[in-house]
Amino acid sequence: MRPMRTTHTALLGTLAAVGMLLAGCGGGPDSETHPTASAPPSEPTLANFDPCTALTPTELDQVGIEDSGERVDNEYGSSGCDFPAENFLFTIYKNSGEDMSTWDSRRNNFAEYERNRVGDRAGRSAVVNGAQGQGLCRQIMAAAQGSVSVVVKYDADQIQGNDPCTKAKEIAETIEPRLPEPQN
Repeated sequence: MRPMRTTHTALLGTLAAVGMLLAGCGGGPDSETHPTASAPPSEPTLANFDPCTALTPTELDQVGIEDSGERVDNEYGSSGCDFPAENFLFTIYKNSGEDMSTWDSRRNNFAEYERNRVGDRAGRSAVVNGAQGQGLCRQIMAAAQGSVSVVVKYDADQIQGNDPCTKAKEIAETIEPRLPEPQN
């Protein structure tokens, strides 16, 4: 056992000596210092956006959500988070690589498809074919490297008097300031 401790101590001493050498020679008060170039701050990306933490606990409470969301993926490979409320379900998706022109090219998949704005961002309000009057709507917003969408689905007995597109846009407007800016 004794040789291991000696080896371990010798290794630590060697590492400390190498560390001092790497720290630089000289360095006294009269030595010239050269500022090092620091890397520019990285731009926020869609990869860093987490749909499950897009809303604060207070914001979740304001729309009737008591628990954190549940991670989901859709059939197109977009990752998202489901948030079940008392009378509706909403899902926030991040759609990497799917910018507004991608959504525009899918226009025929929607019975309703309108250009709009969410804050300062380009947006689209969409109801998929066959879902008109079913309490379902998607609000899409431009973001760096793709888009983010909020899908709202009201329970069948809550459709009357509730507009899912209004609710989807309301939630989208809450998270919009936290999204990375789209490239122009």
